[in-house]
Amino acid sequence: MDTVYLSKLKKKARKEGAIIVYIDEAHFRQTPTLYRTWAPLHTQPKIPTKGVRNTQKLFGAVQLEGGRFIYKHQEEYFNYETYISFLEGDLLPAFSRTKHRIYLIQDNAGYHKKHETYEWFKSNRKYIEVFNLPPYFPELNAVERIWNYTRKNCTHNRYFETKEILCESLFSTFKDVQEYPDKIIGLLTPFF
Repeated sequence: MDTVYLSKLKKKARKEGAIIVYIDEAHFRQTPTLYRTWAPLHTQPKIPTKGVRNTQKLFGAVQLEGGRFIYKHQEEYFNYETYISFLEGDLLPAFSRTKHRIYLIQDNAGYHKKHETYEWFKSNRKYIEVFNLPPYFPELNAVERIWNYTRKNCTHNRYFETKEILCESLFSTFKDVQEYPDKIIGLLTPFF
């Protein structure tokens, strides 16, 4: 798996009729995060907090063409087993089309490069080809744009009493993105 050279990859994908999909993982904390907001002059907005360190983990993938987005709420830690489970159980069924491979673009998380993960990719090469982004360049991953959109529209400047309320807010935002992909198409245009 080589580091992806994006313009070459896009040309190759068009020629082959492949589907370009970006994949990423994210953590969303129950602890509130402050972001730019309006407030009366000389006053700082205050958001209550319980000091709870609850974190929700999510896998996400987005298809460049059309902005189709899928996600999976991950109860366990991220590792090669949970990653392969997302690939097999969610990504392949969502994006596979007859005679069209998936060009999967991923970052350099340690479990993406595990021997077991490579073996899975090798055995599924008929359906999926994987490309790694250069290390330390999250801005090259299209899913990062969706995570930022979610934080700005869903979690920043908000207090979540329980993890269930946080999850409900996250899933509602993701459902909205899935039903109305036009909301994120503008975020994906730099990747076309």
